[in-house]
Amino acid sequence: MKKTVICSILLVLGQLSTLRAQSQEDIAKQFAGMWRLVSNPQRLVGGTTREGSNSVGYAFFDATASHMCFLSMNHSRPPWKSETTPTPEEGLSAIRGLGAYCATIEIHAKEGFMIRHYEINQIPNAVGRATKRWYTFQGIDRMS
Repeated sequence: MKKTVICSILLVLGQLSTLRAQSQEDIAKQFAGMWRLVSNPQRLVGGTTREGSNSVGYAFFDATASHMCFLSMNHSRPPWKSETTPTPEEGLSAIRGLGAYCATIEIHAKEGFMIRHYEINQIPNAVGRATKRWYTFQGIDRMS
């Protein structure tokens, strides 16, 4: 009797771990590829939101959802008078209107968030830092 109960428990635990692994694999498949930014809402201190200035962007996830990169740009950056020799103000405007980072990521599918560990970041102080980002999938081709 004890042997049957123990075997049953081991069988159930084995099936649950397979389901969990399959679930992580399914989530990785959903993330894999290139995503175009369609909205960039920013939450403000008072709880209100506004559209962020960097409204053009792409996120790239590898096939295992363990690495990602993100690039964004303010589409209303002014053009330079000379493409090869920007003024200091033009150069600063270009840098301020560009967002970029690459990170290793941990997906927490059950809870609906990822932890990003920045390896490359336009802000030098952010390299090595980890941040949490909540996500939801809305159908097969939209994530927020």
